[in-house]
Amino acid sequence: MTKNCENGWRIFNPRQKIRTVGIAALGRWVVLALALVFAVGRFAGIEAAAEQPGRLVNNNSGAYRSMGIFPLVEEHVHGSTIAELANGDLLAAWFQGSGERWADDVRIMGARLQAGKDKWTEPFVMADVPGFPDINPILFIDPQNKLWLMWYTVIANQWETSLLKYRISEDYMKSDGPPNWLWQDVLHVKPGDPAERGIQPGDRFVKSIERQIDEYAKYLLEQADTISGAVAAAVKVQIWREWGAGLLAKARGEDMMRKGFIVDDEGKRTEQEVGYPYFRRMGWQTKNKAVIVDSSRILVPLYSDGFSFSLMAISDDCGASWHFSEPLVGPGNIQPSIAERADGTLVAYMRDNGPSPKRLHISISKDKGLTWSTVRDSELPNPGSGADIVTLRNGHWVLAYNDLEEGRGSLAVSVSTDEGKTWKHTRHLEKDQRDGAISTRSHYPSIIQGCDGALHVVYSYHHNDRKGAASKTIKYARFDEAWIERE
Repeated sequence: MTKNCENGWRIFNPRQKIRTVGIAALGRWVVLALALVFAVGRFAGIEAAAEQPGRLVNNNSGAYRSMGIFPLVEEHVHGSTIAELANGDLLAAWFQGSGERWADDVRIMGARLQAGKDKWTEPFVMADVPGFPDINPILFIDPQNKLWLMWYTVIANQWETSLLKYRISEDYMKSDGPPNWLWQDVLHVKPGDPAERGIQPGDRFVKSIERQIDEYAKYLLEQADTISGAVAAAVKVQIWREWGAGLLAKARGEDMMRKGFIVDDEGKRTEQEVGYPYFRRMGWQTKNKAVIVDSSRILVPLYSDGFSFSLMAISDDCGASWHFSEPLVGPGNIQPSIAERADGTLVAYMRDNGPSPKRLHISISKDKGLTWSTVRDSELPNPGSGADIVTLRNGHWVLAYNDLEEGRGSLAVSVSTDEGKTWKHTRHLEKDQRDGAISTRSHYPSIIQGCDGALHVVYSYHHNDRKGAASKTIKYARFDEAWIERE
């Protein structure tokens, strides 16, 4: 998709009249202007783009273009996602309402950017369950070229009561408005073994959590390289095991004890009170896009704020049936995003909702997403905010993330040319260095690569210095790998 300056990517208008002033006066005005720019925050992104929705704006390099998808609004807008359609159009979605889980008016909204155009359509409703919050949409195209919209409805205004839903469309390449939906259903999450008469002692889900609690405790001890470090690590292990006990209580269904049976290895049944798996089958949430593995397997990253860890939903028949990975268990590792190595190894990067050090968590799968390695800290900072990664067709990885341990004023994109070993190139889409109480929050990115090699990112853009006024939009940026590497 190519454009020239006549189509609206130009910032300066040569037809604008310029007032002639003296050299000294001009110098004073330049100094004053520079001082004002410095005072309001030294932004790295194109601030004007979000204030002038409806038209793409480029910076001096010509390779970066951005805009607000719609004018600033007072409602909360967040959790955006983006997909490129077969005709080159872009479809974006986000949630919008008077809040998040506590606001029953939250619905899923969308907008389109036609190929060759530089203006997004007016927003339209993609999904809305009246009287319930609808949160965190993801969009993706499956191996049969069907469009999926997946999100969750919060049943009782708490994240633990989230219910996954999806819509499928075969008729989605329209110039405006939502797709024509072919099917809608609930994605029922059923990790672990069957539990018709209660969770059994050898349940796979419980055993996996037990194993990973032990593995993470060993990992914590391995990080200690001094005596004082060993003491601190031992304290961390104690805290971790106490946290793990709570995870196991939830996994065993101890919040729902009822009459049932325990079945031994010989098939003998003993009647007693046992736990039922309501908690672990509810509360699963979406954040980042699905990935297609080996051209056929759909892998949807999920997380639970109730467990504060992650899980993968897997389908090998384009969504006709689903099964689930073992959980990825760590101290607050949520909202996974998946990259793929040349040998097929999958690498999940996850938001850090746990204690310091504040780093993106990482885990590896060598069996197409079924089992995962011990969750560990990466070297990449994370302030407890969403991040997203994309594997490019040349094998490079591009990560969109807040590159800080605190705050969401800095939104970066980094390139790895060696499958995550190093991240040698970083450039900022936004960088507001003002105090966090007033700085603009640029966060929760979603990133894809288009058929022409271009990278497309959507993210939340929230002004904090405009209380009581329209202050929020979803921002869109388009650039290429070379633009990142030129920094």
